[in-house]
Amino acid sequence: MAATMRLAPARDLWRDPVWRRWVLAAFFARLPGTMTAFTLLLAGRWASDSFTLGAWMASAQAVGSALVAPSRGRLLDRTGLNAGLRRGLLWQAVLVLGLAVAALVRAPAPVLLILALLLGVMPSGLQGGFRALLSSVAPAGRHEAAFALDAVLVELQWVVGPLLVGVTSISGSPLVALGLMGASALVASVLCLGLPERFSPPATPMPTTPVWRTPGAPRVLGMVAILGLSWGAMEAAFPSRLEELGSSASLWGALAALLSAASVAGGLAHAVLPMAPGRLDGTWRARGLLLAWGLSLLPLGWMASVQGLAVWLVAAGLFLAPLTGTLTFLLQQAVPPLRHAEGFSFYSACWSLGVAGGSALAGGLLGPWGAAPVLAGAALLPLGFVLLSTGAGRPRT
Repeated sequence: MAATMRLAPARDLWRDPVWRRWVLAAFFARLPGTMTAFTLLLAGRWASDSFTLGAWMASAQAVGSALVAPSRGRLLDRTGLNAGLRRGLLWQAVLVLGLAVAALVRAPAPVLLILALLLGVMPSGLQGGFRALLSSVAPAGRHEAAFALDAVLVELQWVVGPLLVGVTSISGSPLVALGLMGASALVASVLCLGLPERFSPPATPMPTTPVWRTPGAPRVLGMVAILGLSWGAMEAAFPSRLEELGSSASLWGALAALLSAASVAGGLAHAVLPMAPGRLDGTWRARGLLLAWGLSLLPLGWMASVQGLAVWLVAAGLFLAPLTGTLTFLLQQAVPPLRHAEGFSFYSACWSLGVAGGSALAGGLLGPWGAAPVLAGAALLPLGFVLLSTGAGRPRT
């Protein structure tokens, strides 16, 4: 009976044409983000015959997104949200087109790096902006169901995006994937025209304490950054590792989709578990999930077969959605409601900074050391963080 009561609002949402339009707009708007890092890796390899440039491009894109996300989130809150999202999507389409031309003519590395940086800067805020617009689309009584469905939809997009890149880049060229990214952004911009606008509320006094210093927020943002660092290193190293094992780099698209499918399964299973009653219990749950993520990734450092890599990726994926869902819940608890948009902008910034650091780590180590040590590092970073933070949090006797 309880399960039926939880599912009823979700069924009602799908009968709402505005909700269905938002789902489509959010899908096409977020899809390029799930394709970006893999596509940049291939674009760098296409232009330089090395994954190193692509890893640095992925790092530059993530840095650009991280630096601008907090201010872009505040700007979207103060202006028409829908109009701001459409502008960001149009900029994304233009920059993807420019990157496709630059890759086609094999432009110099500085040009590709600058374009990758701008690809992070100009569309920054799209992810959080669509989540903020969701509050205007779904009726108040269905917000919980809407956000739960959105979490599953995001994971499904991570199944589709890397798979599209892998399938369209079998020849080694990233041009088709770049074209799909630009077309997806344009489709999302058109779909936004049929969505309600959300204007900023009347000015209210805001707390003077920076959002990242709110009690409870630093530990959450730290775990988000470490998870991004681990993901960035793994994603940048995996295509190179596949080639070291005699396979094709494009296979990473299928493996990434497999990881995300496992994440969907883990997220659905986690959703039926009882919610942590307090912030402290939730923090320990997040640490445990981060530890499980690192332990599952650790065998990637010595696996010498594609099948072995796939098995441990699936194992790690089971913990990914539960971990990100727990971190989101903890941040909502820590940050005052009037500053949620800013708080989630910092969430995105910390994730992007982590991905940038992981991609840069791969860019520096792939050439001299190969991919296996980088994959091992992707596991050791979260393991070390959990062990150190747990030890630091124990009371002294």
